[in-house]
Amino acid sequence: MRWLEKNMTAVPTFSAQGGELRATLFENQRVRVPRGVYWSCSVDFAALVDADEQPGPDADPLCTLVCDWLSWPVRCWREIRGLTLASSVGPLEVETSLYFAREHQSLSVIELCLQPAQADRFRVTGRFAGDLLDAAGDRFRGLGAEFDIEIPFTGISVLPDSVTPTLKSTAEAVIALEQFADLDSYETAVWEDVCWLFRPKVGVVP
Repeated sequence: MRWLEKNMTAVPTFSAQGGELRATLFENQRVRVPRGVYWSCSVDFAALVDADEQPGPDADPLCTLVCDWLSWPVRCWREIRGLTLASSVGPLEVETSLYFAREHQSLSVIELCLQPAQADRFRVTGRFAGDLLDAAGDRFRGLGAEFDIEIPFTGISVLPDSVTPTLKSTAEAVIALEQFADLDSYETAVWEDVCWLFRPKVGVVP
């Protein structure tokens, strides 16, 4: 493994092009994680390309910044205004990483802020940096980027076994979630694959 020189012509670049904000109802009594709504924000970046080299056929089309286990003190999704990683007040430590070169890699700097945009979308601004290892074994010291992009809020998911006791119906999912969320700001729950999904109701004023 070698530390690369700071030659900007050889350093990959990041271009934000998507992502999402989502939340889930979760608890784990065994490890004392209390029941609550935990948020996750992700930002996708375009393929990394050196100035003099095109990505090969096995190159990953995206890398993703992931921020998990956010416990924001909001009941309505429209109350998300100016919230940051530091706004998390829950019992779990916020987990952040960059999925890069097919690995989750730690970051030394991560900042983001969410502001409401149109409909069920949020404007996410921020920056990240870290000593990142690429697929060839080269490590880039302090590699990072700033970003400013709109992402959708996809809703709150409730898995049957995400809380104890196991939920057996939509009605039980509603009862479990309404303690933590203003369900008037969400659509009626629908079953999607493995969970009940409460999508945001657009047009509701908090």
